[in-house]
Amino acid sequence: MRSLMAAILVFGLIVQSAYAQPSPAGQANTANVSACANDPSWTAPQKPVRIYGNTWHVGPHGLGVFLITASTGDVLIDGGVPEDASLIEANIRSLGIDPHGIKWILNSHAHCDHAGGIAQLALDTGAQVIASAADIELLTRGGHDDPEYGDRFVFPPVQATRKVTDGEHLRLGDLVLTAHSTPGHTKGNTTWTWTSCEGKRCLQMVDVGSLSAPDYELIDNPKYPDIVKDYEYSFAMVSALPCDIALAPHPGMVNFWERVAKREKGDANALMDPTLCRAYAKAAREGFETQVAKQRAQAASAK
Repeated sequence: MRSLMAAILVFGLIVQSAYAQPSPAGQANTANVSACANDPSWTAPQKPVRIYGNTWHVGPHGLGVFLITASTGDVLIDGGVPEDASLIEANIRSLGIDPHGIKWILNSHAHCDHAGGIAQLALDTGAQVIASAADIELLTRGGHDDPEYGDRFVFPPVQATRKVTDGEHLRLGDLVLTAHSTPGHTKGNTTWTWTSCEGKRCLQMVDVGSLSAPDYELIDNPKYPDIVKDYEYSFAMVSALPCDIALAPHPGMVNFWERVAKREKGDANALMDPTLCRAYAKAAREGFETQVAKQRAQAASAK
């Protein structure tokens, strides 16, 4: 539990560095974009890892970017920071998969460390971008006027061509993905679920939406007055989901690489843990309640 709490605090923080560059033909517009890749793991090369069945990790070491393959087309979840697009495409090609076979790019939430590379990936692959209805405007603004961060962490604007709502099923041939609204971290923060099979054994995959609130204004936030209620809803939602293999936008949130290492040492079921989604939600809730109590006490003392 302590390791989960530590991961929530560490990977919930978004740090800042700045860059600006022109946009040649075939490149997403990155002018005046503030990168958030100060954490070197967010751009660190990482060989693709088959998680289970048709599900792969294809992102940098420190960010969860997932490829789900299907006979009728492939699906990518998230795009890392802007600098990650070429790394992700190279990883996909190394599997013998043509990135142009990606039909959909899904987004977990509209922050630069998960949506930053999507514009370039969509441009390169021709994929349709799908995101929660509640995050569409923030994606289109490229992170400008974020309820918590203002204009600190902007990214190349993303034009989502399809929006989803809570509980909506997306069907691509035999592949079915479900969007679960888990608001708080952003208003459209989304947990994605699907089933992956090896032979006749099928497991429920869950890409848990971030549940941290790093330096967030939780009490009397005029830009997000329902933020506490939304987080409470999300903790309950994640706790209740069927969850054989927990994944996350930041691998450390669910101890992903530690579990991969155990599997490589011979524990074939190391990635499986039907209690992990619930444990992560519980740890996140405890940290959140401490944060809320502190801010309420500060607000009371200021009166």
